[in-house]
Amino acid sequence: MKKLSLILMLAAMTAVYFAGCSDDDKDKPSAPVPDTILKVIVKGKVNMDTVPDTIDVSNSNVVVYDAETNQSVIRDMTNSEGACYFELEEGNYYLEVTAQGFDPSPAPNVTAIPFFVTYQDTTAQVRYLNENPLAGAGYIEGKVEPAVNNVLIIAENAADFNRYSGVSGPDGYFVVFNLPLGSYNIEAFKAGYKQSAAVSSTLYAGAPQDSVAVLVETYAGSSISGSTSFIAGAVAKPTDIVLRDIKTLDAIPGLTVSTDSSNNYTIDNIPDGDFIIWASLKNDDNVIDPDWLFKNPGALELTFPTDSGTVLGFTLTGAIVQNSPTNPADSIYAFMADSIVPTFVWTKISSYSSTKQWILEVRDINGRRIWGGFEPDGTINHAFIGAAETSVEFNFDGSALSELVPGEIYQWSIWADDDTAPGIQTLLSSSEDLRGLFQVPEPIPVK
Repeated sequence: MKKLSLILMLAAMTAVYFAGCSDDDKDKPSAPVPDTILKVIVKGKVNMDTVPDTIDVSNSNVVVYDAETNQSVIRDMTNSEGACYFELEEGNYYLEVTAQGFDPSPAPNVTAIPFFVTYQDTTAQVRYLNENPLAGAGYIEGKVEPAVNNVLIIAENAADFNRYSGVSGPDGYFVVFNLPLGSYNIEAFKAGYKQSAAVSSTLYAGAPQDSVAVLVETYAGSSISGSTSFIAGAVAKPTDIVLRDIKTLDAIPGLTVSTDSSNNYTIDNIPDGDFIIWASLKNDDNVIDPDWLFKNPGALELTFPTDSGTVLGFTLTGAIVQNSPTNPADSIYAFMADSIVPTFVWTKISSYSSTKQWILEVRDINGRRIWGGFEPDGTINHAFIGAAETSVEFNFDGSALSELVPGEIYQWSIWADDDTAPGIQTLLSSSEDLRGLFQVPEPIPVK
């Protein structure tokens, strides 16, 4: 009996001991879960005593957009080291970066290149801005009231009607940099809102900065609808339709939709203003018929509320297949090229079998043209590339504006023309807006 009592007592003591151990374990701090961070570094390319150099760009305005919705999600200014940090959810994003005295990234009228932010990791993005002492002498900042996130702000010069843009952050703050001195009309655009009162601002030599308040209110707005049709190798599928500013080509926040199973679309809550409508920005193997675009400039321009109720259809054609170097259709990671002077490779298929020449263009990550492309009058900026070719080496004709820089990201595009006469005659197809992303490798050291 005594032995049994001793056993029971030891068992009880053991239970208390292990229970205590369990409690101690609970009290021990667990390892912190890493945040999902985007680190943005902004560098300026400048000349120090005629010698090229880079500097940290403080007080640059960095706006982060959701690449799936074209909506801004957060905004901040860079610190004294040219950096800012954002806590985000995993996903695809793109940046708009502006700073006084520098060209913006991306360049005006150019689609921003997206990137992927990894869960519980720090993703770094570096943007190099070209110094531009002539970019502007002043800036306009302010707040949208009441505070509304993701409102596109346009400052239109009252003299030459050039338009400059910014976007409000979650606190309603916005800034538009690099404005030539003069008078401006300030406009605000977002789905379901309208400006309550006109706003103007004037920048003088003695006062090159100004602060304004932009009042907005909810607004049912206008609508547009239509459908998409598919020709020459295009594959019928849901297609994104987006309204953009008529000059800056910024996507109007909240005015991006997808076609339904019957290839129809409707966009509601459109604010008053002048816009351009676009189809198939995303990688879906289709593009708007490029020849129709080239030969009908202005056909996709709309004014609301005048054009409210318009029914507008799009004809989509199969995109030119880029083989290398390029990101896959389902990825936004730039593909590492196999040379510092890459060879661009594409496929010629039956949907544009009548091609007589190819037109290529290479742009840097800020959207600046490095080589090739064509002018609005149809002039082609590189030597002739015949229909039989399915590959060419970068700058084979020596006409590039600059060499490719190891480590930096670029994008190449291609168009098919059906005539060998000088200039563009009929564009049969083009590559997609978000394909052809590549990174230039570091040179192999010579042993």
